[in-house]
Order: sequence, then structure tokens, then C-alpha cells
Amino acid sequence: MTLLRAVLALVLLAASSAAAERFDGRSLIITDGRTDTDAAAPLVVVLHGLTGSGRIMQRKTGFDALARTHRFVVAYPNGKLRRWRFDAGSDDVVYLDGLLRALTRDYTIDPAQIYLVGYSNGGAMAMRLACDLRGRIAAISVTAMTQPSDLDCPHDDPVAALFIHGALDPVVPAEGLAAQGSMAALLSLTQTSALWASRNRCAGVEPVRIWNQVDGPDEARITRYTGCTAPLETVVLTGQGHDWPGARPSLRFVLGPASREMDGAVFSWLFFQRY
Repeated sequence: MTLLRAVLALVLLAASSAAAERFDGRSLIITDGRTDTDAAAPLVVVLHGLTGSGRIMQRKTGFDALARTHRFVVAYPNGKLRRWRFDAGSDDVVYLDGLLRALTRDYTIDPAQIYLVGYSNGGAMAMRLACDLRGRIAAISVTAMTQPSDLDCPHDDPVAALFIHGALDPVVPAEGLAAQGSMAALLSLTQTSALWASRNRCAGVEPVRIWNQVDGPDEARITRYTGCTAPLETVVLTGQGHDWPGARPSLRFVLGPASREMDGAVFSWLFFQRY
């Protein structure tokens, strides 16, 4: 994509508070929640799961309403063929690198407040970008994904991270998943937490806090790590499958049950702003 085309695309995007346009040949949606577009704003980039899309994530997560309340910019890009290829140096890594640079420049983004939210396959991409875009990602929130065994990060710089996972997830089990064909194994949530605790130089862990807002047996079990160079939290939703937390249940026979204990967008935004 030429510089002229990039600028024209982003000018068109800026003309509306919520616009569906294209960047580097791909469609994306951007919602600018500010009333004063000259004020530097945080940027939240929401990455869909396998077979998903930016439009689906916009509809499921509720980040648009949060953006307008808290005056930030939220973008919903699309992976090629409805997936993200998170191997180092992939086309998707290059694409998202360019997109973040363009949005930061043309939307008056505060470079110290660039956040990634990844669901399922998008969570693996968020972890990849937290490594490859060294020093540029302030924090990530990963839902329904654990660390792929082949997603290495040679420098292991600390990055604030939140992991939200359903205890009843049938697609990415909390216990991990063995390698299948060309797909690498997925670590368990416990192994993922230990890896990130080491990466973020954490010294210990607080007792698990129980969050129970809705009548019934479901609850959220929140773990915060202590003494970290960059914050780390994990949340286990006991009644949750593989869907987005707080969204209307869909495809239960594939994704498993849904819990109303937590709104994934609100909890992610609070994590970003708390640190």
C-alpha cells in the first residue's frame, strides 16, 4: 500500500465515529469515541478468533460503548481468510505492525497506551505482537487461548497481560492441548501463567479472589501476581466455555456453556487503565 493510499483510507475512516473502510487491502472497523479528536487517546485493537471477523467482535464485545464512555479509539481488523497467522514475520504480523503505525500517526494516539485484545486465535496473535512489536504494546488481554508451544519470544521483555479462560472450554481446554498435525501444542493455563510470571519478573501471587455477581454456581476466580515488572492477572470462569465472556450464548454444541459472571470488555479495559 502506498503512503498516499494509506493516508486517503485513514482520512475516510476519520470522517465518522464508527467507520468500515480498508487498510492495505483489508476491511476493518474503527470507532473513535472521543468528542475532541485532537486529544491524544488510548488505542484498543480487538483481534477476532478463527473463522471470526472484526464485525463479529464489534457486535459481541461491546467495546464501542466503552470507547465512547472513556474516550478512546477501538479498531477491529480482519485476518486473512478469517484467521491470524501468528508465526514470526507472517503477513499478519507485518499488516498489524503497519496498521498500528498508521493509526498512531493519523488518530493522535498516545503511543504509551496501545492495547491488544485477542479472542482465541486472536489471543495467540496478541501474544506474538507483544513479542515482535518490542516496547510498543502497553498491555494485552487474552481470552480463550493459552500459550502455543511454538510461540517463542527470544527477548522476553515484560508486558502487562491478562488471561481470561473458561474452565469448561472444549476448544482450548484449560488443561492444554496436544499437538495435532501441523498445529503445535497449547500449554495449559497453569503453564501459561507460570511462563508469563517468569517473563514479567513476578515474585509471588495473591490468594485467589472469588467474584460471584450472578445467582447460581458459576463464579470468576481471579489471580493477581505480585512484585511484577509488568502486571499479570488470570481469570478462570467456572461456567464458561469458549465464547466471549458476557456475550449472548452462541453455538453451545461447539463452544460449550456461557457464563454471565463477567463482561470481558469491561474487565479488560479496567485492567488496562489500572496499570
